[in-house]
Amino acid sequence: MSGDNGKVHNRTEFEIKGGFPLPFGVTRTFNGVNFSIYVPEDKACSLLLYKKGEAAPCMKIPMEKGRHLGDVWSVELTGFDFQAYEYNFEIDGSVQTDSYARRLVGREVFGKPVDTTDTRCGFGFADFDWEGDAPLRIPLSQVVSYSLHVRGFTKHSSSRVKHKGTFLGIVEKLSYLQDLGINQIVLMPAYEFCETALGGGVGREIGTTLNYWGYGPAFFFAPKASYAAGDDPCGEFKTLVKACHRAGIEIMMEFYFPQNTNGHMILDCIRFWTMEYHVDGFQINTDGVPVSELVTDPILSRTKLYAADFSNAQAAKLPKRLALYREDFLQTGRRLLKGDEDQLGAFVYRLSDQPEYTGVVNYMACHNGFTLHDVVAYDRKHNEANGEDNRDGNNYNFSWNCGEEGRTRKKKVLALRKRQIKNAAAMLYLSQGIPMLLAGDEMGNSQEGNNNPYCLDNEISWVQWNRSGYGEIREFIKKLIVLRRNHPILCKEDKLRMMDIRGCGFPDLSFHGSKAWYAELDAFNRHVGVMYCDCTGESAKDRTYDFLYVAYNFHWLEHSFALPKLPKSMTWRVLLDTGAPEEENVTETKNGKPTGDQKELVVPGRTVMVLSGNRENGR
Repeated sequence: MSGDNGKVHNRTEFEIKGGFPLPFGVTRTFNGVNFSIYVPEDKACSLLLYKKGEAAPCMKIPMEKGRHLGDVWSVELTGFDFQAYEYNFEIDGSVQTDSYARRLVGREVFGKPVDTTDTRCGFGFADFDWEGDAPLRIPLSQVVSYSLHVRGFTKHSSSRVKHKGTFLGIVEKLSYLQDLGINQIVLMPAYEFCETALGGGVGREIGTTLNYWGYGPAFFFAPKASYAAGDDPCGEFKTLVKACHRAGIEIMMEFYFPQNTNGHMILDCIRFWTMEYHVDGFQINTDGVPVSELVTDPILSRTKLYAADFSNAQAAKLPKRLALYREDFLQTGRRLLKGDEDQLGAFVYRLSDQPEYTGVVNYMACHNGFTLHDVVAYDRKHNEANGEDNRDGNNYNFSWNCGEEGRTRKKKVLALRKRQIKNAAAMLYLSQGIPMLLAGDEMGNSQEGNNNPYCLDNEISWVQWNRSGYGEIREFIKKLIVLRRNHPILCKEDKLRMMDIRGCGFPDLSFHGSKAWYAELDAFNRHVGVMYCDCTGESAKDRTYDFLYVAYNFHWLEHSFALPKLPKSMTWRVLLDTGAPEEENVTETKNGKPTGDQKELVVPGRTVMVLSGNRENGR
């Protein structure tokens, strides 16, 4: 062993042995700790050890004392007290942080510029009692998803949590998420990304422009230390996962791997979080990512994977655990919501789309763009706070401000905006596939028209929990989720066939207009009726029906919808009406408000109504 002065010292506290080339990074062995690193081109490499909390290394161990296989160096330190140390590597005289580090020290303050030479690696070996925890494996068809930024979700003072902006802050909000009805959260990057230019991230000036979202260079194996309330980010992330699973909520992690990221590292990373942290699945970018290896890896055979493209993944040979992110659902839905023509054909396709071998993830808003509130409150982006003269972000967001740009006190405008948010939510939760809600959309969260707050760590990007007047939106979304759960035909695993596959006299899915059974999808129309029929029972005697009829009217004028005739002794009743007072919408039972005319339904402009077919006695 040698100190940083290069002199050899005799040490008795641990022994150096030839290590194991795999896995990379640090691994506990029976007698100590194994270190393994890829060093290309025969560069000189040493292991630097630091006394815990000290900035200068206390020991320098040449990797030549270990084992060399290919371009991989490894050493094992037996009898090594890892709890008293931190480490780095030195390659050709330059201090480098382990790309496989399980924990980073020196990055505990979010947004503080930190040079990589001031960063040390921790071991992340602390024991954790999982108490039998395991991934939940909720079928794709049953998932109700919720996307959030770990810091932004609870950082605002109105969140009223003790541990604001942290993993534990999410734990404090689990009862809220349970009450809302979601069963999956998708975390934006929660690993050690570099949020400042000095740390290798994005930004024009050091310390002034943040990479708040987390896309870019990163240490993909380490939970983000600044998202921890205390000094144990690894343990707190595991606490979050275990608490979510106990609440019946899956954890999905978003990973963004920059171009030229080593494919073996990507596979190692996804495996690591699956095994070490019990993560249920991942959202990944597919550019330059070895998708085929990920989807066929036996360790990940039950792990969910979300991406924009699986075309080269041989998905047809796999169980249904892959899902495609569908931005086209957002675009079609928003255009129809604002009243654009020639959208009905695309919309009826999107609402029923369910590929044979993959699921789909539908959404009306995501972090990259307007919040759902801002979709109905702004015609134009307002990104001045980003410091780029409003040149950043999408110029067109398929939005409509309902008559006045931004904040207003006009009651008619506010009422229309709330109705439009409900209409958007109805589109989302009454469509096949996985509905994904952007955190805060259920409470009218606004970014003041900013559609690209990638660099803002303030009240613009944080979820505001004190938005008054939007409680009815949250209650409406809760009822939509209950409605979806109570009517399995809204979340089928397989594609609806638009055929009478059970011989019950009705197709599972059909479209209607002013005449029953005739869809009027002309370019100038903006309204359509959608009927679902879920039929069970093998014979007419024991047959039961579950009928739903959704009348979508996105026109500014009222329209009449012809109602298909139900089986004998059944009547149509209204369950949900986006234009009605909140108390008139019922989903907890199947007893809705009877329609006045069982042959025709008149729907006001910019309104969605949901009807159910019930026995005349209400049962």
